[in-house]
Amino acid sequence: MIEQPARISGIRPGLTVTGLDRGQTPAADHLCACGHHDHATGRAAVLQLLAQVRVGYCPHVPERKTSA
Repeated sequence: MIEQPARISGIRPGLTVTGLDRGQTPAADHLCACGHHDHATGRAAVLQLLAQVRVGYCPHVPERKTSA
């Protein structure tokens, strides 16, 4: 039997930030198009994740070089 990677459907890649109301702890989740997931909790960690993430760009897969 050949093992195949898990395929998840119904969950779209993107960035979600919650807990922005007064008295709540901010949390952020980023799901990359390649399936990589990042989670941050707390103001400093959420700000750091927001600074790193570029929605629509996957840093986990090497870019293909096009020949001219």
